[in-house]
Order: sequence, then C-alpha cells, then structure tokens
Amino acid sequence: MVSFTKDLILHFSLIVFLGFMYNYLYMQRREIHQRRWFIGSVFLAASLTMIFPVEFDQSLYFDLKLIPFFICMFYIGPAVSIGLLGLIIGVQSFITGSFVPIILLNYTIIFILFLSLRKFYSHKSLKNKLLIGLGVILIVGTTRAGALLIGGSLEQIILLLIYTFVSFIALAGTIYIIEMTNFQLKTINELHKAEKFSAISQLAASVAHEIRNPMTTIRGFMQILQNDRSLPGNYDMFLSVSLQELDRTQTIIDNFLSLAKPNNSRKHHLDLTALLYQIIEFMKPYAHMANINISSEIEENLQVNADSQEVRQLLINIIKNGIEAMEDGGNFTIHAYIRNEDIYIELVDEGIGMNKKQLERLGNPYYSTKEKGTGLGLMISYDIVNRMKGSIKVDSQMGLGTKFTILLPAVTHRIDT
Repeated sequence: MVSFTKDLILHFSLIVFLGFMYNYLYMQRREIHQRRWFIGSVFLAASLTMIFPVEFDQSLYFDLKLIPFFICMFYIGPAVSIGLLGLIIGVQSFITGSFVPIILLNYTIIFILFLSLRKFYSHKSLKNKLLIGLGVILIVGTTRAGALLIGGSLEQIILLLIYTFVSFIALAGTIYIIEMTNFQLKTINELHKAEKFSAISQLAASVAHEIRNPMTTIRGFMQILQNDRSLPGNYDMFLSVSLQELDRTQTIIDNFLSLAKPNNSRKHHLDLTALLYQIIEFMKPYAHMANINISSEIEENLQVNADSQEVRQLLINIIKNGIEAMEDGGNFTIHAYIRNEDIYIELVDEGIGMNKKQLERLGNPYYSTKEKGTGLGLMISYDIVNRMKGSIKVDSQMGLGTKFTILLPAVTHRIDT
C-alpha cells in the first residue's frame, strides 16, 4: 500500500505539472518558444509515467500515459500526438518489449476517437470539457476493472477505484489550469485592445474635425485648379494624384470619426437575407474590375436585430478586403445560414492569405496587411460585431486564401423598436 500511494502521488504530480508548466510558459511576456517547451513537457511526463508505473502488486502495474496523450491531442494537435504515440511505443519496447501490439492497437483506436471529438471539444465550455475527461477516465477504469475481474484479482478493485479517482482529479486539474490560462490570455488581449481603442477614440474626437475643415478647403481649390485649362499637362496628373490622396485621407478621417462617435445606433428588426443580396449587387462592379467573380449561397428569412448601416459597413469592409487580397482574380464566396439560433456568414476569398502572427494581430489599430491600409476598417468591423453580441473567426493559409466566419444571434420573431 505504501508503494502504491508513493507511485500514485508521483503520477499525480507529473500530470498536474503539465498544467502549471502551460501556465508558466504561456503567461510569459517574452518569446521563449512556448509550444516547443510544452510539447517537451508532455513527452517527458508520458515517458516518466511509463518508466515509473503505479504498482498494484508484484505482477500488476498501471500508468497514466493516457492523460498526456489526451492533453497533447486536445491542446497541441494530431500531428504531435502521432509523435507521442511513437514515443510511447518506443518506451514500452525499451522497458519490457511486450504488449507493444496491444498498445499500438489501443492507442490507434483512442487516437481516432480523440480526433473525432477534437473539434467538438474545442467549442465546449469548461464544464463540458471536464465531463469529456471524466468520460474517458471512466471508460478506461471500467475496462481495467473488467480485466481484474476476469483475472480474479478482486482484492485490487478498491485500489483501482482510488487510482481512477486520482486520475480524474489530475486530468481535471490540468484541464482547469490550461483553460483558465487561455481565458486569462484572452482577457489580457481584450483589455489591451480596449485600451488602444479608447486612446484612438479620444484622439479621433479631438483631431479629426479640425483636420477635415482645412482639407475640404484644400480639395476645393485643387478641383478649381484642375479645371483650369491653361495649366501644363503634367500639372493635371499631379493634381489628380493629390486629389486621390486627399480622398484616401478623408476615408481615414471618416474611420476615426466612426471610432469616436458614441454608440447611439438604433437597432431594429433587419432582413439580413435581403441586405446581403443588396451588398452583393453593390460590390459586383468593384469585383468585376479586379476580375473576381462573387458567388453566393444564402438561406432565406435570415433575421437579426441590428442597425442596417452598421451591418452594411461591416460586410462591405470585409468583402472589400477580400477582393483586394486577390491580386490575380478568382472567386469570392458568400455563404449565410442559420444553425442552433445563430446566423453564420462565411466570406471566403482566394487571396494571398495570412500567417499565424498576422491572424493574431487582426483587428488591432494601425495593423493592416495592405500597403496603404490603416487597420481601422477591420477594427471597426470587430467592434460592430462585439456590440451585436456576435463573434468573428478567421481561418487563413498563405497562398490559399482567407475565410471570415461572422456569427450573429438570430431573431426568431419580430422585434419592433
């Protein structure tokens, strides 16, 4: 019993260590290759649980290698999990040289099961993730109990129950620490964005109006000069370029003013299906000039409670960005549908795409993947969606294109305001 308790405490410590290691690595403000260190920690924990298994009696040993495999699959990725499976097979061969085919078969089945659950798991709440972990531990515990009953080792059932309970506590603690770390990171990022947003709003309110007035005057005089036929020919080109730059500056000022103005938009019952078709028709000439075909698949009777001008601005911003990302032309696809009382709007381009670091910075002020972009348009789009109690998800691959998925709460009955 003393040996069993000692081994169980060691295993519990190894598993919970993964949670604290994740917290330590990802809460660092500097770049220390967090992912690589965490992968190394998972591989180390799995190896140590196998090298120092929990001893039930002199012929019966169990270990907790399944838990590092669980953490690896759901928090790192399938590719690394295959590598971990290879490590497990290697360590098992080194220790005993037996049971390798059984472990390979078992963990291949577990891998397929976890892979099928991975997407489902990522969208669930902490409570549901803990329940999934409990289910996995109970299934493994039940199979082990069956093996003990078949082998006639009834006296070991109590130890197995203790072992299973401690296994779940270790897994639950690790999941909790990782999820809370991710929540803290998300909250910190949102606070940083809110601070930047507040600073820009104050700057916009104090500066934008003062800049707009002299610019309007300058533009008027330049238009008068452009109509003067006595000017040399190359002057007309200079004036045209100057007017274009003034118009671009005016757009930036308008974006600043959109950030600065108070949120007093009037929400009303909005036929999103009809609005999407209107926006598509509006954007088709712009897309045609860039040799881009816009195709759509939109469900009927999509209803939201929102300000129509804000939704129009949101969608045009993202569609325009997608078109401008497709330098060689191609197809831009719009798909809108309702699932579980939420409306999904998928905007897919075949443009240059973005890498992981670019995706993480989307929606921040002053950040844009375009040469002359300011990032304010997309920042405003994120703000509109947040005020509508929705969310934006972006998937992208370099050279393959980008997919924006906008999730908005649907209205199932008419609301008049």
